[in-house]
Amino acid sequence: MKKLGKSHLKEIHLGVQLAIARTLAQHKKTGRSIAIWKDDRVVHVPPEEIQYDEEILKKHDK
Repeated sequence: MKKLGKSHLKEIHLGVQLAIARTLAQHKKTGRSIAIWKDDRVVHVPPEEIQYDEEILKKHDK
């Protein structure tokens, strides 16, 4: 298997960050809660408490 270079890994990391931010933003916008793992248990986060990286969306979603 071919190894990935640093630039490819950075692109993959950015892609994952964007996907997460987009998904969280969509859930917040549509009023859907999310489930996260916190303190060894599943916790439901209501849409008004969802936090995400808005800057990454501003920078990369044009």
